[in-house]
Amino acid sequence: MTGPSLRSALRRIGVLSDLTDEDLDWLAAQGTEARYEPGEVVNRQGDHASDMQVILQGAVEARRDAEGLLGPRYQARAGDPFEVSGKLPYSRLTTYPSTSRALEETWLFRLPETAFPAMLARLPQLGPRLVAVMSDRIRDSAQSEVQRERLLSLGRLAAGLAHELNNPASASRRAARRLRDALATQRTAQTALVVQPLNAEARAALEGLQSRLDTAQPLHLSALQRSDAEDDLHDWLDDQGVPDAAELAPVLVEAGLHHQDLLPLSQVVSGDTLGAALHALAADAAVSALVQEVEEGTARISSLVGAIKEHTHLDRADRAPTDVRRGLDSTLTMLGHCLKGSVTVERDYTPDLPTIDANAGELNQVWTNLIDNAADAMNGRGHLLVRAVTQGPDLVVEIVDDGPGIPEDVRAYIFDPFFTTKDVGSGSGLGLDISRRIVQGHRGEINVTSRPGETRFQVRLPLK
Repeated sequence: MTGPSLRSALRRIGVLSDLTDEDLDWLAAQGTEARYEPGEVVNRQGDHASDMQVILQGAVEARRDAEGLLGPRYQARAGDPFEVSGKLPYSRLTTYPSTSRALEETWLFRLPETAFPAMLARLPQLGPRLVAVMSDRIRDSAQSEVQRERLLSLGRLAAGLAHELNNPASASRRAARRLRDALATQRTAQTALVVQPLNAEARAALEGLQSRLDTAQPLHLSALQRSDAEDDLHDWLDDQGVPDAAELAPVLVEAGLHHQDLLPLSQVVSGDTLGAALHALAADAAVSALVQEVEEGTARISSLVGAIKEHTHLDRADRAPTDVRRGLDSTLTMLGHCLKGSVTVERDYTPDLPTIDANAGELNQVWTNLIDNAADAMNGRGHLLVRAVTQGPDLVVEIVDDGPGIPEDVRAYIFDPFFTTKDVGSGSGLGLDISRRIVQGHRGEINVTSRPGETRFQVRLPLK
């Protein structure tokens, strides 16, 4: 027989309060009591969830750790709505989603999941009661976890963007620093050129070469081709008696100039005058190349900032005509750090894809979750297809990767809240749940097909 202390404690639990003494004694015999000191771990995040826990006395605090970011605190106390926790009947919980510790001296009753069938057979009235407890618990925690997932997603994007912005910013800064030296060299070369006797024909030839620098495209040469071109120009400069040929040749080749381009100038000037003119031309080429580097770096920064604005849609109404292609492109830009290396990205968009009435920021969160998951699946190597087409009354977006696929035994659960196949602390298990709810909120549907070498997430959104 169970002692009156445990039986009385169980009777104080709301869902058990109307059970007979005999039923309470039977229930107590199926489980075990456990006592914890303040701060002692009751459940550890990631451990197997194997029992229902009833707080008979004291209080427990649970806190989730994901990617090093501690989540909000959840407290359960004897006499509170969540005094029954842990794994409940009909729950798909497999591991504890957070670590819980006793806040004070705490007394628990732990009922193993192996006793659930017998409990529900003997006490069927507990089934709907415990389902209601589970539903309330999921609803309460999901509201906080959804916000947390959004913050984690923003944090991941911010970390990636910091890296993406740093590269062009650093390149632009280096180019600007070198540009200062190049401008000083240019002034020296121009001063040396001024004292040379250049006739009108020579000035016209030199100005023609200088104007080419503004429009010439750098040659995309292999290392061997570049070396051959530099050697050829170096020999020609030596033949013309131009000093510092070894320094001039690489700069002029980089600007897309060969000795054939310099022949008109060499036919009207020679000696020191040709040398001064070519030094001035090389100085102009160096300045032009560095200016182009600064332009490319700042253009990349501008593109990323534009992608951030496009992705977040902080300045847009909740629902407005939305170009899904722009959202997909901005998401790919934002996740560029995840898609480098040996990942190739293919875009397949219908050219005249119509806009749809949607919350662009919410849809971009869907694209972020799907593309980020695909990047994780490919693990730095593979092919990602992003498709946007129309099919009948729907706009269809597909995210397809050639990763290992989703195992069949977990495919049915991937849209469930808190379900994740990632390592503990690496994912909240809410990304696909949030995506599903966003798509459903747009009167659409999301589904997945998967096999080794191809996982295809398809989102269908009504055009009207």
